[in-house]
Amino acid sequence: MQEGGGRGPAKALQAMRKVLTSLLCLALLSTLQAASTAQTPPARAQALQARVEALLARTPGMKAGVSIVHLPSGQRVEVQAHHPHPLASVFKVPVMIELARQIQGGRAGLSLDHVLVLRNQDRCLGSGSLQHQPTGTRISVRNAVELMMTVSDNTATDLVFERIGTSSVNRLLADLGLRQSQVYLKNRPAWLVSLGMGSRFRGMSPRQIAATWSRMSPEERHQAARQVETENASLSLARFQAAEDASAERNSHAENVAVAAAVENLGSPSDFSALLERLWKGEILDRKWTTYCLGVLSRQKYRTRIPRLLPAGTRVWHKTGTLAGIVNDAGILEVQTRQGRREAVVVVVFVREVEQGREEAASELIAKIARAAWEAWR
Repeated sequence: MQEGGGRGPAKALQAMRKVLTSLLCLALLSTLQAASTAQTPPARAQALQARVEALLARTPGMKAGVSIVHLPSGQRVEVQAHHPHPLASVFKVPVMIELARQIQGGRAGLSLDHVLVLRNQDRCLGSGSLQHQPTGTRISVRNAVELMMTVSDNTATDLVFERIGTSSVNRLLADLGLRQSQVYLKNRPAWLVSLGMGSRFRGMSPRQIAATWSRMSPEERHQAARQVETENASLSLARFQAAEDASAERNSHAENVAVAAAVENLGSPSDFSALLERLWKGEILDRKWTTYCLGVLSRQKYRTRIPRLLPAGTRVWHKTGTLAGIVNDAGILEVQTRQGRREAVVVVVFVREVEQGREEAASELIAKIARAAWEAWR
């Protein structure tokens, strides 16, 4: 009994040591696995950073800003991402989001079914066919947004932007803490100013217009935009187009680039990646309106940039923008990982000072960066 009794505590102690050893091993293994997992996104981001920089280095003669965000991990890859760029039609993204925010907030008289009426002074050149419809044409906000986002209709955009108030988008951006962007200028006044069609700019060269506009305060620009609209309220679409054609013949590409870049809404890639990230996460709108905005973005018709080199069937929510010397795209792409997870990556690439004839190279650059982002987190 005593012998047997003497062996009992020894066995218990030995068993306890084995248990403690196993627990320590499991804890160490868990720590190593956590460390490995924590290092994986930064390692991928670092590799993607190098790849993006290499792509930019192989595409000289244009200036690009890039912001990429892997939404599950929050890892960012950025190159010249905090410098404001001319947005071109990418500014229509926050216009749509602010519209949704106002409807969600119950603004009186505003809904997707609200009817907008086309006036002569609403017509704008460029993308879209609404400019050619008769005065008095009625269109719902819903259909105007669809035209604004999917085919980048400039006239539809101006109708929507005027309805929500041209100061409202800057308030949205400020509320979100996005302070490297300024969105307040409709398409028509931007075009009219660039053509020197207001009394304040008449007789100036494109570079003089650009310099004058750049010296103005935000409030002076608002006033100038309103003034040029008022002065040209009766301008027919034919005369508007004739002025544009004459300008194209008279001015060099460099002059057109200078004025287009100056008289334009501005935004940084970092701000716009943050905007899309917060939209995706439901931090700006409720589920209904988040789904609505993403649905519209998914129907974009121009697919030669972010979606171009992605595998068939890859889901993309994005908006392109194009002006003289400006080639942009901002969106979200879906990645199905090798483990079968579906994740999202925000890709924003703004390219400016694109030389004449190199627009295709800029579009291809955006496509290659989007493909690199897809591969990085696949």
